[in-house]
Amino acid sequence: MPVGGYDPDDLDEKLSELMDAKGRDPSNWLTAEEIAQWENGESLLDLLDEEDIHELLRKDESVGDEDAAS
Repeated sequence: MPVGGYDPDDLDEKLSELMDAKGRDPSNWLTAEEIAQWENGESLLDLLDEEDIHELLRKDESVGDEDAAS
C-alpha cells in the first residue's frame, strides 16, 4: 500500500528491517503464505495492511524511546 510522499522502496526496506528485528516473529503480521511471498521478494507494502504497518512503526518508535531512556 503506497503512502503519499514516501519512496515505496525505502518504506519496504524499513518494514523489512523492523520485521527482521530480534525478538519479532513475522507470523504476528503475516500468514505462512505471505511469509513465503515475502521471502520470494514480494513487497511488505503489498502484504501488510495499513494497521499492521502503523503497528510496526509504533513499535520501532517505542524501542527508540527505550534506548534514549537508557
